[in-house]
Amino acid sequence: MITGKKMVVLADIKSVLDPETGDRVKEVEHAKKLVSTVELVGVQTAQLGQSQGFNLAYSVIVNRVHYSNEKYLYFDNTLYEIKSISKAKSPTEMLLNVQRITDGEIKSAIERWLNE
Repeated sequence: MITGKKMVVLADIKSVLDPETGDRVKEVEHAKKLVSTVELVGVQTAQLGQSQGFNLAYSVIVNRVHYSNEKYLYFDNTLYEIKSISKAKSPTEMLLNVQRITDGEIKSAIERWLNE
């Protein structure tokens, strides 16, 4: 199922120093799990995104009180970056328009956070 109710993770990522190797690694700064409605992005929104250089994939409906300016969204084993925010049908909700990204470090950081 491409769209519908899904468990999503809203997350912010930070870079920290690994004490064992001395390398910088990505780590979840803060995150939250929500059940949200995922929809295909609308035509007008997709065109607006393309004019700004984005390739928007989905619009995710979340309650306004749950969104705290997180940058990343993860669901269905795929990482997305939140590119724009718009109003939803209800005044208590908002749409997060997301673009698929392939940053393996950020994806692994979120998956580690989920498995803790």
